Amino acid sequence: MSGLIQDLQQYYSDYLAGDPVQLARLYREDVIFRDPLHRIEGLPALQRYFAAMRSGLLECRFEFDDASVADHSACLPWHMHYAHRSLNGGRPLSLRGCSLLRFADKVYYQEDFYDLGAMVYERVPLLGALVRGVKSRLAGG
Repeated sequence: MSGLIQDLQQYYSDYLAGDPVQLARLYREDVIFRDPLHRIEGLPALQRYFAAMRSGLLECRFEFDDASVADHSACLPWHMHYAHRSLNGGRPLSLRGCSLLRFADKVYYQEDFYDLGAMVYERVPLLGALVRGVKSRLAGG
């Protein structure tokens, strides 16, 4: 597996311990980062986003399943284990997702895929019950 991918996994293994300044050794200056809520362009913007994401987090670490790495691209399935002051009374939560990476010497594109409803909406009182109800109906339950 690429040393870059291993370094990236190491950084995310304890998200709160990693300094956003360290992202410069993993991501190019012109990086594009996408997730269900954001599209971020450029390393400085990504560093600001990562720094802001720490606010409210009590814990955050990623465990990676087997990565699929090809020429200049990778698919990294993961489980994020986190606790946030505003969600679930600060108790630990887990979320499954996957990151699509494009890279040369450093990552220039990352897109994270995960269920935003499971991460946030289902954790908000009243709204959570509504989202879970809709999911249940769509699943035929």
